[in-house]
Amino acid sequence: MIGTDIVKISRIADAVNSDAFLNRVFTNSEREYCDAKPDRAQSYAGIFCAKEAAVKAVKCGFGGGVMPTDIEIGHDGYGAPTLTARGGAARFFDGRTASVSISHDGDYAVAVVMITETADGKGIR
Repeated sequence: MIGTDIVKISRIADAVNSDAFLNRVFTNSEREYCDAKPDRAQSYAGIFCAKEAAVKAVKCGFGGGVMPTDIEIGHDGYGAPTLTARGGAARFFDGRTASVSISHDGDYAVAVVMITETADGKGIR
C-alpha cells in the first residue's frame, strides 16, 4: 500500500505560527526537531506530508478516532524519516512496517509512505 502527499511550504509557514495548529498536528518530538532547523516551515511541511501520506496508505484518513498526533515522524541515526503509530492509528498499522520518504524543492514538500506486511507480525512500534 502506498500513500503520497504534497503541500506548498508557504501554506504551512503561515499555519505554524498558530500554537493551536502545532498542538493539533505535531507531537512534542516533531516540534523540537522542526524548531531546531534553519527553515522550520520546510521541516514542518515535510512531516505534515508524511502524516497525510501515511493515512492515505492505510486508507483510514484523519478523523474517526485517528488524530495527526497518533502518527509520529521521527528520524533514525542517519537522518532517514521513520514512522511510529500509536493511539487510534495503531490498529491500522498493526502487523505492518512503513517506509517513509520526504523531499523538498522550492516551495513544495512531498512525502511517500509505503506500508508492507511484516513476516513476524509485530508491525510498527
